[in-house]
This record gives sequence, C-alpha cells and structure tokens, in this order.
Amino acid sequence: MEDKTLIADTHGILEAFIENGLHRRYPIYCQFPHCDSLIEKHQYDESYDIEFNDGYRHHNEK
Repeated sequence: MEDKTLIADTHGILEAFIENGLHRRYPIYCQFPHCDSLIEKHQYDESYDIEFNDGYRHHNEK
C-alpha cells in the first residue's frame, strides 16, 4: 500500500475508487458512516483498507 490516503466524501466517489481498482494500492478514508450494503456490493480480491468516519474499518492485508 502507498503512503497516500484517498478521501471519499460520497458513496459515488468510494464506488469509483473501488471500480477503478484504487483500493488495491491506496488506503481509503470515507467522510461518511459505513454502509453494509455498499461494502457487500463489491468483490475484494487483494489487500485493501477502507475506513469510515464512524470508526468502522474494512480491511484485508494479504
């Protein structure tokens, strides 16, 4: 993972980061609370680190 953190301020931005594979290279911080339906919508095959402003962290380090 790179040292740079991407900031997602909307669900649409988070989805764009994931769809473009940026979650594989960069940690992502979301400026909104986590949403299970949004997280479960995507497949995560490699390492990723997504943190939400409510403290919830969705991550996998391979």
